[in-house]
Amino acid sequence: MPCSLLSVAVFGGLCAAALSPLHLYSFQADPVVEAVFEATSSPVVLSGRSPSECDESLDFTGANASSVALAIFPKGGQPCWTTKDARYSHSDFPIVLGVVRIGEQSLDAFEIQPPQSQASAFAASGQQVYVLLPGDALEYKLYRLKEALLIPHVTVQAGNMQGFVPTGVHVEELSMAEVYVVVRADQPPPGPTRRTMSGHGLTECEAGSSAALLEANTFGDIALVTMKRISDGKCWNSGEYANSDFVLESGRVTGSDGVVLDAFRVSPPSKTATAFVASHINLYVRQATQDITIWALQASGLHPLDTVKVEAGNHSKTNVRVDDLAVRVDGLAGPLIVILQPSSAHITTWPEEALNVEAAWLDGDGSYSLTARRFRVEGQPFVPLRQWAHGPSSSNCLYGDYKRFFPVKDAAREGIVWQDFDSNSVKLTWLAADLLSSQTISLTALSSTAILVGAVGDGLGTIVLLLGSNEEPADQKANAPGELVKFDSAGSELQRVPFPSQDLGLWSFFQSGASLAWHVSSGTIAMSVAMQWVDGGDGVNHQGTTNIIFNATTLQKVRTSAAASHSWANSLHVSEKEDFYLGMDLGDAYPRGIQVWELEASSSGKQHRVVYRNKILHRSSDTTLSGKVVPVYEEISTATQTFYQWSKNDNAVYTELAHPGLHELDDAVLVFFAGEAPPLDGSAVGKLLNVARNVGFVKIPRDLSNSSVLSPGENEDGGYYSEEGIWQARSNRGVSFLTSKADLAESVSRLKTADLGGSILLLWEVWSDVHQRNEFMIVNAQGEPELAEAALAFPFNLPFADDLLIVNGKAVAYVGDPANWLVRFEFCYQDCDPPRSSGSSTSSDGGSTTLAAEASFSTREAGGLKVLLFALAGGLSGSYFA
Repeated sequence: MPCSLLSVAVFGGLCAAALSPLHLYSFQADPVVEAVFEATSSPVVLSGRSPSECDESLDFTGANASSVALAIFPKGGQPCWTTKDARYSHSDFPIVLGVVRIGEQSLDAFEIQPPQSQASAFAASGQQVYVLLPGDALEYKLYRLKEALLIPHVTVQAGNMQGFVPTGVHVEELSMAEVYVVVRADQPPPGPTRRTMSGHGLTECEAGSSAALLEANTFGDIALVTMKRISDGKCWNSGEYANSDFVLESGRVTGSDGVVLDAFRVSPPSKTATAFVASHINLYVRQATQDITIWALQASGLHPLDTVKVEAGNHSKTNVRVDDLAVRVDGLAGPLIVILQPSSAHITTWPEEALNVEAAWLDGDGSYSLTARRFRVEGQPFVPLRQWAHGPSSSNCLYGDYKRFFPVKDAAREGIVWQDFDSNSVKLTWLAADLLSSQTISLTALSSTAILVGAVGDGLGTIVLLLGSNEEPADQKANAPGELVKFDSAGSELQRVPFPSQDLGLWSFFQSGASLAWHVSSGTIAMSVAMQWVDGGDGVNHQGTTNIIFNATTLQKVRTSAAASHSWANSLHVSEKEDFYLGMDLGDAYPRGIQVWELEASSSGKQHRVVYRNKILHRSSDTTLSGKVVPVYEEISTATQTFYQWSKNDNAVYTELAHPGLHELDDAVLVFFAGEAPPLDGSAVGKLLNVARNVGFVKIPRDLSNSSVLSPGENEDGGYYSEEGIWQARSNRGVSFLTSKADLAESVSRLKTADLGGSILLLWEVWSDVHQRNEFMIVNAQGEPELAEAALAFPFNLPFADDLLIVNGKAVAYVGDPANWLVRFEFCYQDCDPPRSSGSSTSSDGGSTTLAAEASFSTREAGGLKVLLFALAGGLSGSYFA
């Protein structure tokens, strides 16, 4: 509900529900200022053949153009070929004195033109430029004017030398005029604000990981470096094997709160490798006295990309990682805006709500809202895009993942059990009722091979953990260890018993995970656990799901029942039907499809039925494993693919279960999933993802013995040929698809569901190989849309198999953020709070890019310095994040 006067009074004017929106920021490129040479004298022609570096001393008397001179030098072990023999050295170089103007600034400069007299044979000797330094400093820098930019060329040491000093610049092969400026090293000219760099001027093979880089190949505090190819350790810095030509710009990031910060923008390569990409281009950065962190901001928030240790002012290689993949600028899908900040600074896109609590209103129009709160915790919770960034076309997505966050309650508080990936322990975080503070308790340490398989609470503060091993025993007949551990709300251990692995025939826990539910009135806990069983004699550890009921007091096994085999996903909750659990799982064989089942808590009563069947891959050989020759399956064969009338062991199920995905309404059950349509089209196979997946559902009677279907979807008849070529008829009834995505890169994944008082929230992520965006829909008890399919402005990622929780009529989800944050997302439907205030973004025109991303600004004291705590990056595609 909107803020009340009471809530305003209680919370001192800050309503606990109504939150501030994130601030908008935009990037404005600095104006491009060109450097221009203007001559102030007529050319002075220097012979270039005297004086000679082959002589004992150099005398530039009468052989200079004011502060510029040339001396001939030997090449390749040859003598200095001077005026005695004009066949082997060029001569007569015009020198023009002038100034280089950069905006309002004017710098003394000189232009050297190509030689007017060519060696009659070839240039066996060359000419080096010498300059007369002002003498007011010990170190100077020589800059070359190139493409209207002053590019650092070389550092010149004055030392104790008198007169002209060498620059290392050789001009015998000049084909066009070159302009140079000499300035004190501590008084550099204005740097360029825009520059195109190939990315090939420096390579990791030459620079190493922390070497000082030549300034000619840097842009302020950043540089682009061609990296080693992993397979051969070589740096392929050519247009044939590396992308090139990146536009770099300096500029400012301006926030709707008035914050202005220096920034860099790196655009994607304008030239792609003509053959293939053998070497990538990485970002190097320079820092002076502090370790720095490179930050990036997507619409999902601000993400630290990398922290770089101090290298005494040198440029250092970055290992920018978000989802454990290096971000390489040669692969950018859009411009990358970079801000470098001390790593000691706390940088956040989120308004601070209380100490160690940040919160924001993220989206909504009154009919719905999305808000989130971040709680600083002791440890690192699971971050999906860093630790499990798998799209629907991957085998990892097929087999699923463990649940990662387990909601629990006590009499007054909301709690979350989670695994700490920093310390490899299990933590419990209690949230205050007003969501303005949290308390994190360490429950138990895990061994290096142990994992949190699941957790469940009784709603009164008692919690039971299922701990297992993430290793497969070497002996196929051995049992994987596991434990059931009970705690009270303060984190005190009450009980620890072995998991009955031997009784269950459990060889190893499986990544499809487990679902747990606590039926308080019956004193039981049910678990649906994916596992591989011990070898039963055929040399194979078969996989499936086992449903187990435990006594909640003793933690002893009461009974078991089999679910699907193989089984790639599961869901389980306490049923509204008295004394029952309701669950489902997704199988690839026995059965093949989505199976809904119920378990009676106090006895062995159970029912099950298959509500959705999926297609199967037929084989491309005409001979079965038993040697039987079968005909071509004409109905599904194409011009490019011939199938035959037999199939075997297709692990692909072309489907994801929704989580929890089962909703009991009006003595019926709605079952939600993401699937490929038509579900039984046997021609659309061959890959794990063949057509875009869409949100689907089936409505059935709550009485699972009743085979009728209540949803209005079309009837579909089909089937497949078995391993021996025998036709197996299959059909789907009442399968209704609520979305109609056609692009393979727009597949529904991570479908979550929540019953919001009879209206059901459907929340999902859109994926190609990477996360694209988040969408949602609200449907009624008939599966009819109340709020049409829509995209959320703030993209975020939830764990693959986690359920949504209902708190005060709102859907709640948990996830980790980098830097030890636990995030609580809350989705409201109807009577939702508006944001506290609205920010406005700077308009975009010319060189300005208004980012879809949002951020906030704050200050902290860090290392004795008051540091601006903001960093921004935009334009990164999902493939970079992590």
